[in-house]
Amino acid sequence: MNEKPLKLKDLRQNLAPYLYVWPKSPLTSSPVWREDPESRMLVRDMPEEDAAVAADDQWPALFPFPSSLVTTTDGERTGLEINVGASIVNRFPYVISLSLCKQNLSERYQNTRTFMEILERGGAVSIQLLPPGAELDRALQVIQSTPETETSNRIAQTGLAVRQAKTNPSAVFQAAYLVFEARLVKPGKDFSGHPIYPQPWVDAGSHRTYLLEINAIQLRQDIAIGKNQILWRNSPGWHPNLEWEQTVFPGNDAIMKKLAYNKIYTPDYVFPSANTIAFESDAVEDGMAIKYLAPLPEDQVEVDNDRARWPSFFPSPMGLITTWVADGVPNLMPCGSTTIISRHPMIVVCCVASSAINERYTARATLEVIRRTKRFGCGIPFVHNAITTAIKYTGNVSHGLDPEKVKNSGLVVMSNEWSPILRALPVHFDCEVIDETPLGTHSMFMGEVRKIWARPDVTPEDPLEWSPWADLAF
Repeated sequence: MNEKPLKLKDLRQNLAPYLYVWPKSPLTSSPVWREDPESRMLVRDMPEEDAAVAADDQWPALFPFPSSLVTTTDGERTGLEINVGASIVNRFPYVISLSLCKQNLSERYQNTRTFMEILERGGAVSIQLLPPGAELDRALQVIQSTPETETSNRIAQTGLAVRQAKTNPSAVFQAAYLVFEARLVKPGKDFSGHPIYPQPWVDAGSHRTYLLEINAIQLRQDIAIGKNQILWRNSPGWHPNLEWEQTVFPGNDAIMKKLAYNKIYTPDYVFPSANTIAFESDAVEDGMAIKYLAPLPEDQVEVDNDRARWPSFFPSPMGLITTWVADGVPNLMPCGSTTIISRHPMIVVCCVASSAINERYTARATLEVIRRTKRFGCGIPFVHNAITTAIKYTGNVSHGLDPEKVKNSGLVVMSNEWSPILRALPVHFDCEVIDETPLGTHSMFMGEVRKIWARPDVTPEDPLEWSPWADLAF
C-alpha cells in the first residue's frame, strides 16, 4: 500500500483556494465580544437577535465543517446543492445527516425550498466529494450563481459529465472520487426494541435536518486498492502562544494496559493506510469500487471492533464534548459525530453511543450525564501533539475507569457554570440540550449555544485555519 506522509504544506498547495480563516478582524474590536476578567477569555452571549443575523450572517466562531456536493431527483426535477456540515450520526443502521436552511435569514442563508421539495418527494440523495480543482470550482460557481428556484438547471449548467447512481436515480458526477448513496430513513426499532425514526427529518431552528440511511458507497478504484489516498485534516491549524497555556500528559499506563481495544486517532487522516480498514467492495463499475450495505441494520452489525469501523472515509471533524459529572468533576468525550444543524439559533449536535455492540460501540458515561444535566460543552481542538495525545487518552479511557481522566490527559480545565472549558482550546461552545433523538446505536443530542468562549490569542494575525475539503495524494 502506497502510504505517504501528510504535511500541512502539502495540504495547502491544493487546498489554499478553499482555506477559511477566523477571525478576520480582532474580536476585541467587536461589541458582541467581551473579556471575562477572571479567565482572560473572550465571551460572546448567544443567541443572536434576528436583525443581527440578517446584518452579519458570518459564523460567530469557527466550527470545522466538512463540505460536500449533494444531488437529488424526484423523477421530474433534479437538484444540486453544496452542503456544509454533513455528518455520520449512527453506525447501525449507517445514517448520515444533512441540514438544509428552511428560512430566509440573510443574503447567505436562504430558504432551499425547491431542493427540499425534490428531496422529500424523491426520497434519495447522492453525497459526493470532488478533488480540489477546476471541476469542483465549476460546480461551486454554478451553485453560487444560479438561484435556488432553478436548482434543476444547475447540473446541466456545470457542463460536467454525470451518470446515474447505483441504488437511486440521482446524478453522480464522473469527477467524484467518493459517493455516498442514501435514502430517507424509515420507521424502525433500535436493538432494545424501542421505536426510532418516526419521521425522516428533524426541524430545529432555521434548518431541517434530514436523516438518510446509506445504501451504497462508491470509492474510486485507484483509491480503494491503495494506489492513491485521501488526505483529511479534521481539526484547524493554529499557532497559539504556548506561554499562555502549557499542557503536560501524565497519563495512566496501568489503565491503558487494561483496555481490550485501543482506538487510533490522528488529526491528519490518510485513507486507506495501515491504520484503516480496507475498503471491501462488491463490484467495480465505471472506475468505482462499490460497496452495497445490507437493507436491515441487524444484518449490517459487525461485532468485531475493527470491522465495526466506518466502512469508508467520510470527512468528519472532531469536537471535544465536556460535561460536569459532579461538582468540580469534569468529563471529556472526543466525538467524531459532531456538527451544527442550525444557524439561528445556533444548535450543536453531538451523537453519543447508546447501545452495547462491542468495546468500540458501547453506552458512554457521557450519555447519562448529558441526559441528567441537560448541558454540554463543545471545544474545538487544533493540530498539536499535546492535543492529539489528550484525545487519544480520553477517547479510550472511560470516566468509570479513570475519574480523573481529564486531568490525566494533560488538559487544564476552567470552571464554568455550563460546562468545563479546556483552556488549551481556541474555541468553546456552551450548549443547553433542547432535544434528544434516538438513532439506533447512538443518540443525537441537540444543544442550543448559550455562550461562545475564545482564547485572546486567537487573532487575525494568528487565526484558526481550516479547509472544508479533503485532498488526494498521488
